[in-house]
Amino acid sequence: QYPARLKALPLPVTALSETPTRLSISEPNPSNNNAASHITLQCIGTSEKDHVLMEIITSVIEEPFYDDLRTKQQLGYIVSSGVKAVDQSRTLNLIVQSNVAPAEKISSSIIKFLDSVSDKLLNPLTSIDIELFVKGLVDRRLEPDKQLAVEVTRNWSEIASGRFQYDRLQAEVGALLAISKQDILDFWLCLYETERRMLVSEIVPRTGPTSKEPALSSGYSGGKPTAVLGINDIDQLRASGEASRLNA
Repeated sequence: QYPARLKALPLPVTALSETPTRLSISEPNPSNNNAASHITLQCIGTSEKDHVLMEIITSVIEEPFYDDLRTKQQLGYIVSSGVKAVDQSRTLNLIVQSNVAPAEKISSSIIKFLDSVSDKLLNPLTSIDIELFVKGLVDRRLEPDKQLAVEVTRNWSEIASGRFQYDRLQAEVGALLAISKQDILDFWLCLYETERRMLVSEIVPRTGPTSKEPALSSGYSGGKPTAVLGINDIDQLRASGEASRLNA
């Protein structure tokens, strides 16, 4: 029998005034003094429009995010952002790794950057800016496959995921060509404010200037971050996992 396909579980919705779900884990290698933060924003929309809007947002913030946290603030030597697909959902992922700043500072700096996206990056967009972002995404989708393996891999991913949408690229091109500035603003408002599904994942070193003991996580119950699930609470973590499995 084939294993069950991977399904995207929706993250809890947290308001801007609330603390998002936070998973903080101590670095198992004591000689590694790097701290890291990975912030995920989840979009559970399944339409081509939702998917391409997530890619447009990523294209808009990619360079400013790197320039702000890497070049100006010099928080870390690894600074990246991108989109990941899980089942029919899409997530915006922002990652920073540093040996000079603690994980909490990295996370707060990423969130501060996200707070400024609407005013500094999206509202100033002109129609020409949007056309350039759209053109780049359209050209990438319309580029002919140079090898048979590329076409096979793309189609096989549709089979493996159970989506079977072999004309996905053409459908997304159609969605891209219909995108307006208001679509982008409304999508970000939903993604980051009205239906914010955010997960903060941190690696905390046990040695060096960015170390901290213990590394504790803020879990959630009913969407509220209340439980503590850190590496020093492994018994509680296992008990919670077992309870979730029995209640499933």
